[in-house]
Amino acid sequence: FAAPKAAIRFSGFETCSGLLTGPDGQDKYALGAAKGFVAGLGAGTMEAIFVTTPQETIKVRLINDALRTDGPPKYQSFSHGVRGIVSEFGLSGVYKGVLPTILKVSTAQATRFGVFQCIPAENRNTPLKAAFSGAFAGGVSVLLFQGIDVVKSRMQGLDANRYNNVFHCIREMLKNEGIYAFYKGVGPRMTRVCLEVGITMSLYGEIVRMLDMFWKTNP
Repeated sequence: FAAPKAAIRFSGFETCSGLLTGPDGQDKYALGAAKGFVAGLGAGTMEAIFVTTPQETIKVRLINDALRTDGPPKYQSFSHGVRGIVSEFGLSGVYKGVLPTILKVSTAQATRFGVFQCIPAENRNTPLKAAFSGAFAGGVSVLLFQGIDVVKSRMQGLDANRYNNVFHCIREMLKNEGIYAFYKGVGPRMTRVCLEVGITMSLYGEIVRMLDMFWKTNP
């Protein structure tokens, strides 16, 4: 799922950036430094709707099923799990937790693109510099929105029926586990996101430069 996620994310970012840019390349709405954040917000929303929500729902349920202690796993393989989840829960079940997912992905991508573009151009004008800048932007997004990711995972897990809605899930977590529950798994996620964002931002810049050799990708 990494390829379609990245494709929708960056195409969405370019589309939103284009909508925010005038015909002569000017900042159409005078957003200034916020332009990257707004375009990232739109890109993250598109990514969440078309790829991340169904992917994350299936992934979380397969992981929870494999780790269940009340009996053998229900799903025998990835394909069997996808068929079983869609058959049992329907298409709406695959989109369980869509609102927290949109909130999580859109705010995360807004932060990553926004922070990345706020870094001075001379500090991201080579693949290595772009990778470090992307890793920094990714780390900031994890620290800010880890709690949303935890809530999303709870809403998409096999125990999702315990929660009536997002706000009920948040209240139950605070009541039963305390504030630290929202930062469970922050270390591994920080490592993964920093590497992922660093690599993708670095590759994206190089791909755009390569495409510019054949046609202009920016107005």
